[in-house]
Amino acid sequence: MISITGLPQNVNEEMLFEIFRVYGKLIEMKINKEYYESESAIIEFADEISVRQIYIEQKEFKINNNILKVSLHDDQNNDEFKTVYLFVNNIPSDITQEQLSIFFEQFGPVFNCKIKKLNYLNQKPQYSGFVEYKNFQTTQELMEIYLRQPLKVNGKILIIQPFKDKTQPRASIQIMVQGFCRKLNQAELNIVGIQRFIELSWELMIVEYFNTRKLQLKNCFVKMKKDELFLILILPTLSDTIKFMKLADQIHGHPCFQQDSDLIPQTFQNYTVDSSVSQIYQQFQKLNNQPSEQFKQRQFQDYFRGNFSSFNCRYHFNNQNYYDDRILVISNLKQSVTIEQMKEYFLQFGLIKSVILKNNQQDKFKDKTQVCFVLALTSFDAQLILQEYENKQIEYNQTKFNISDSLIKIQKLNYKHFEYEKILTELYEEFIKKKEIQKTVKKTLELKAKEYFKSFDQVIEEQEQFQQLSLLDQKYIVQQLIYQIVANQSHLNLVDQKRISCLIINKHQKFEQIFELYKNPIKFTLEIEEAENNIILDLHSEIIKQYQNLDSIMNNFEVFYSLKDDQKINIIKFLVKEQIIKEKQIADNEASKITKQIMKKFNNKIQDLICFLEDEKEFQKVLNNSD
Repeated sequence: MISITGLPQNVNEEMLFEIFRVYGKLIEMKINKEYYESESAIIEFADEISVRQIYIEQKEFKINNNILKVSLHDDQNNDEFKTVYLFVNNIPSDITQEQLSIFFEQFGPVFNCKIKKLNYLNQKPQYSGFVEYKNFQTTQELMEIYLRQPLKVNGKILIIQPFKDKTQPRASIQIMVQGFCRKLNQAELNIVGIQRFIELSWELMIVEYFNTRKLQLKNCFVKMKKDELFLILILPTLSDTIKFMKLADQIHGHPCFQQDSDLIPQTFQNYTVDSSVSQIYQQFQKLNNQPSEQFKQRQFQDYFRGNFSSFNCRYHFNNQNYYDDRILVISNLKQSVTIEQMKEYFLQFGLIKSVILKNNQQDKFKDKTQVCFVLALTSFDAQLILQEYENKQIEYNQTKFNISDSLIKIQKLNYKHFEYEKILTELYEEFIKKKEIQKTVKKTLELKAKEYFKSFDQVIEEQEQFQQLSLLDQKYIVQQLIYQIVANQSHLNLVDQKRISCLIINKHQKFEQIFELYKNPIKFTLEIEEAENNIILDLHSEIIKQYQNLDSIMNNFEVFYSLKDDQKINIIKFLVKEQIIKEKQIADNEASKITKQIMKKFNNKIQDLICFLEDEKEFQKVLNNSD
């Protein structure tokens, strides 16, 4: 295949065919119409001989006095991984070069492997490294595996990037998340505006998630491919990417990342843009057709709650299938055109977020005309604008709005454009600024209200004042109060204690149910025990299986004592609990409650608890006293 650039705007396939047919049989010809400096084309020949002949001759081709630049076509998706070098980040601090090399040996023969443990610029710890394979096929196979699922070493997700120059590894700042909510059924797909509503809802909820946790986010967009959503997160730096990947590892199946559909109206209100966005939720709710009713009934079934139990979060290589295609462009505009005019022009086709104007940098039109870039509200709106634009009478609209002296064309901005990232950043920053201003004002008004409620008793006594708060603040207060109770009863670490809190909140969807649970301390304690047991089994199931009884500990005593303290405690707790269930024939969570009392009596000392398990008489005595 050959790639041709520098084509004039009026070029067609017949013109190209007449020029290149003399070199051999043409299989396929495609002219790229997107805005990218100038139009380009790709021509595929039946054999490589034709391609090589064109390349060797270095002949000058012209169309309408435009000199064409001909080169071998470089397939970005395949060439991306054509290298033997890999840059590896987020390496565990306790791993050696030999261990890392052994890990990567499972994919193919490793030629070289190095770990850098210090950033020489700021002298801070930085665990990154380089892996060099003996052939690029191994690198390609490894990256195919990596793009399907995260690769872990000692419990940490590795961030892997291919690069051709060892001295300049490419920063990975983009993450793709898939599988975080269910697919739409056919009835839902037929609802007018459903795609716009869902894309925008998820985008705003993800931005809200980042804002409330003070995480940095450069850009976020949600896109629906057929009936399934995926989202792309663009983070400011590689360091921010690593932080989020660590967080993603912790929240894998974490209920705290679930979204409450009751918060959607409030989220839309917080992030109003040009008044059109805030109306979308109300417009959608007013739909009276049957499919809409079906959607309302099903929207609580894990669509806006974000089921992250099976989500896939990984580094994203920018390519044509997954780039932010909401940016549209119009060139050859008058110098007198204003942003307000362009907003009015675009709004006749669909909804937009932000608009910027730039001077045309092409030599032919430099400083004579302007180029307009617009960020559509969603990818659905971008496609709608293009379709509506083609259907309307272009000449009439141009005359009405007086934006250009010649025919114009609305196109998507190609992701290969040399200023693509800069333009996207400017457009998105304009959108974010509006949201940040509203967010700051709102936060100062609600901060005192959040701090006012110190206990569940106070919330129950002053329910009227509590209900006047936003749903987001109500949920925040309840979550903090539950966390305080869990922290006093659970021996797990802070992250897992928060997971317990979130499990309880998501089990009891209504605040009234949580208040009733608080009034029943025994039931509350049993639910904490149940959630704690589930988390322990989730975290340490493999290790617990190795120690099913006391003999398995005594026979492997040295190995057992080499485990981490929390692992040893959980193994002992599991054995004591199983023994109590066997003796008393009671439920799992009730046995956990008694187990915790016994372990507290022995101050969680491993050796004393092992001796206690060995002494059957002492065990029965303590068990009888606990009744």
